[in-house]
Amino acid sequence: MPPTAVPTATHTPSPTPTVTPTPTITPTPRSRPPSTGGGGGSTQRPTCTNGTVVPNPTANAELVRDCVQLLTIKATLEGSISTSMRLNWSENSSIDTWEGVTIDGTPQRVVRLELDISGKTLAGSIPPTLSQLTGLQTLNLSNNQLSGRIPVGLRALASLQVLDFSNNRLSGSMPTDLGSIATLQTLHLANNSLTGSIPTTLVNLSNLRSLSLAGNRLSGCIPNALTRVAQNDLSAIELSFCDPVTPTATPTITPTPTADAPVGRSIFLPLVRQ
Repeated sequence: MPPTAVPTATHTPSPTPTVTPTPTITPTPRSRPPSTGGGGGSTQRPTCTNGTVVPNPTANAELVRDCVQLLTIKATLEGSISTSMRLNWSENSSIDTWEGVTIDGTPQRVVRLELDISGKTLAGSIPPTLSQLTGLQTLNLSNNQLSGRIPVGLRALASLQVLDFSNNRLSGSMPTDLGSIATLQTLHLANNSLTGSIPTTLVNLSNLRSLSLAGNRLSGCIPNALTRVAQNDLSAIELSFCDPVTPTATPTITPTPTADAPVGRSIFLPLVRQ
């Protein structure tokens, strides 16, 4: 009987898997926010060195800094108001044509900021960085609808003579550092919603000639020393007068050191005969 043939196994190679390449993700370019001259939430720092807004910016570096500061706080001051009510401050116009801004001195600085402008009403708040305008002699934001607190730090305005925030919607207490502006001659904060007591530091303002605080919700008492201010409305405030006592620090008594006797030695005192 012939042998049975054994069938030969046929090996079929497995197909090589196809590797799909990872797609390349191209990032979508982010558009740079346009410059708005300090209004409308732009994150781009305004420039004042284009030669238009500040003439000869190299020679007027301090005025350039003032210009940048004003453009930066513009939107904060304006708040939510219509376009027609907005300030005309812009990088495309000379700073000496800006509403409410006066420049003077050598080197040139912004010396007066007077934003009680007829036909315009600011509805924002007072930015703390306003204190960086260190050349200011007059700061008048009266007759607007500014809200929020009076910022701390205005004592940095070492040349300020007039501070007028009257007829707004300001709240909170009066900062005590207002009494550190030695040059201040006029302080008007009347007709707001200020609370708390009148800072006793105001009696330090020896150059003060006009003081107006009525029309707020103040408490405590009125320092008698403020009656020396030539023009004041203290009698219209329904508070009593007082002589607040400024607490003095308790002096620290340093004990006199006592010399220790040398270790291991006896001390003999002379005998005094009667």
